[in-house]
Amino acid sequence: MIRPSLLVLTGLLVLAACNAAETASSTTEPAEPAEPAATATTGADIEGVRNGETVLSVGQTLHIALPSNATTGYQWTVSGAEGSILTPIEPTGQEATDPHPEGMVGVGGQTHWRFTAERAGSATLTFTYARAWERNTPPAETATYRIVVR
Repeated sequence: MIRPSLLVLTGLLVLAACNAAETASSTTEPAEPAEPAATATTGADIEGVRNGETVLSVGQTLHIALPSNATTGYQWTVSGAEGSILTPIEPTGQEATDPHPEGMVGVGGQTHWRFTAERAGSATLTFTYARAWERNTPPAETATYRIVVR
C-alpha cells in the first residue's frame, strides 16, 4: 500500500512539472510601451507626447488620442487651445470605438484631436476626463501636453 504522504508528494511533483512545461511553451506578453521621450510621427501627423513636450514646425499637424468610453458618461474636454499657436481641425474630440463583436455594448475606444501648428511659440493643452453633470467632482483623469512650435 502507498503511503498518503508519498501520494501527495507525487501529485505535487506532477503539478509542478505540468506548470513548468506550460510556462516554457507559452510566449511572454510584451511590456507596455513607454511614453515616447521625443516626437513620434505617424504619416503626416505628429503624435503628442503625454505629460511631455512635443515639438512641431509651423504647418505640421498634431494628433492626440486618449482612451475613452462614452457609455460611462465620461468625456474628454480640452483647454489651452483657444487663441494659442494651434488651430483645432474639425471634428474635434471625435470618438472611435474599439473593434468588438456585433451587438456588444459598453465598448470603449479612443477620442482623437487634431490641431494645425499656426505660428511659432508654445502652449500647454490640458485634457480632463469627467462627467458633465458632476460639477463638484474632480476629473477621473487629466492629461497634459506641452507643445512647442518652431
